Amino acid sequence: MAANPPKPWKAEYAKSARSSCKTCKNIIAKEVFRLGKMVVATQFDGFMPMWHHANCILKKAKQIKSVDDVEGIESLRWEDQQRIRNYVNNAETANTTTATPPAMEYAIEVSQTSRATCKHCSQKILKGEVRISSKPKGQGSRGLVWNHAGCFSKLSPATQVEKMPGWESLSSSDQATVIVLFSGKGTEVSDDNQPKSTSKAGTKRKVGVGNDQRSKVTKLEGNVPTDRAVSTKNTSDLTDKMPKDFDLESKLEAQTKELWALKDDLKKHVTTGEMREMLEANDQDATGSELDLRDRCVDGMMFGALSRCSICSGFLRFSGGMYRCHGYLSAWSKCSYSTREPERLKGKWKVPDETKNEFLSKWFKSQKVKKPVRILPPPSASSSQAATGQSQTSKAESLADLKVSFAGLARESVEEWKGKIEGAGGLIHAKIRKDTNCFVVSGELDGHDAEMRKARRMKLPIVREDYLVDCFKRQKKLPFDLYKVEAIGEASSMVTVKVKGRSAVHEASGLQDSCHILEDGGSIYNTTLNMSDLSTGVNRCIGTSISLGGS
Repeated sequence: MAANPPKPWKAEYAKSARSSCKTCKNIIAKEVFRLGKMVVATQFDGFMPMWHHANCILKKAKQIKSVDDVEGIESLRWEDQQRIRNYVNNAETANTTTATPPAMEYAIEVSQTSRATCKHCSQKILKGEVRISSKPKGQGSRGLVWNHAGCFSKLSPATQVEKMPGWESLSSSDQATVIVLFSGKGTEVSDDNQPKSTSKAGTKRKVGVGNDQRSKVTKLEGNVPTDRAVSTKNTSDLTDKMPKDFDLESKLEAQTKELWALKDDLKKHVTTGEMREMLEANDQDATGSELDLRDRCVDGMMFGALSRCSICSGFLRFSGGMYRCHGYLSAWSKCSYSTREPERLKGKWKVPDETKNEFLSKWFKSQKVKKPVRILPPPSASSSQAATGQSQTSKAESLADLKVSFAGLARESVEEWKGKIEGAGGLIHAKIRKDTNCFVVSGELDGHDAEMRKARRMKLPIVREDYLVDCFKRQKKLPFDLYKVEAIGEASSMVTVKVKGRSAVHEASGLQDSCHILEDGGSIYNTTLNMSDLSTGVNRCIGTSISLGGS
């Protein structure tokens, strides 16, 4: 299984008509909008999509919980992107509106002590004052909350206090005072109309109803300008942010519609073979399905041909809101290079000279030399990542926080980076130290190198030189996740094997005591299939053999 599981959902237009919907069991036609639920594969080590018609999924409730859970949403038509966003937003609204508060138990009494504090106003509830308790139903004394009767009347004015447990134990004057509070006329009742109370508790409450409430009203009125000022400030902040967000969304919408208009033209007028020739003429990746070829052609025609990967010279492809390399650094490691600002080849997008396609010839003559920059949606982040990012200070994100050690780079390159990093306030370590936070390597990784072993043991981020290039390009210390050459972490274990003949039956089969591996002359029917990938941290093996009973 992949070390980094994919997003829960995958959105795309069907590349063929071979899949069937797991909901309605009907065939999903080619280029129809479909959604795949990612599940653990049973026939291979990894994940696979269980495809559904988009309509079949979007008719159900509580399927897609977040837009960030959908891979490939940025490559859809704008209308289909909005369908997913509206589905998620409507689900959130429904959850908010349909959520029912837990059933509560209430009771009313005269306070026997002065220890309790009102939950609403945070003031002590004095002995002799009427107080109301509330707690979730069935939780005993857990969650018990006390409030002044007056404070509770503001929180829940429609509550029928006459039906609360403990109402009958109140004196008639206490009952009358509470009724006045819950009738909403507490501030209009004069002392002459107040019921006379001979008890100490009644006197305290009568004073509280008059003077206390008047002081609270005065205090509230005094705070109104401040609250309005804060509200005005928040409103102005929102109005400052809203035009920017709206402007970005409108630009993305216009760009997406322009992209798909060109895709539709290619579908009508250009064959798959012509698209391959066009990609080869511009030194672009010409492999994949018809839809993949169309995506790459449109990207190049609108924004210019992409340069090769600066690390492994592989092809870049647009995926997940950025451009990623899908090449290999070595037999054991995929290239992990990705960027939101790829380099483009200068000049016009080329069309094969021998082409007889009228659409391509006409488009080539009308294209502009200077291409626009592709607008990308802002990168999404989980709430935990966002909280971490907000808690970091500007110093933690600055170049001065870099403490780098190098391996495999030429001396001239190391001297050049030393001048840049130390000039920005960072540090260069000739050898890895305790406070080193970045290990930059070049070329193929040498697992026997002492510094490499030390970096792995200390779980340091191992990155390529392009990490520093991007850091200085953006003038800040960037996260390491997108630049790591290999996943960090090692594990080891020991097993006991019983050798019979020239091989041993693996203990996981449970047959090591009663069987042996088949041998036929010089052939031993036992093999191990291994899959290792340093970029994802996958390192697994599957053993297969022919075992015979007996010794």
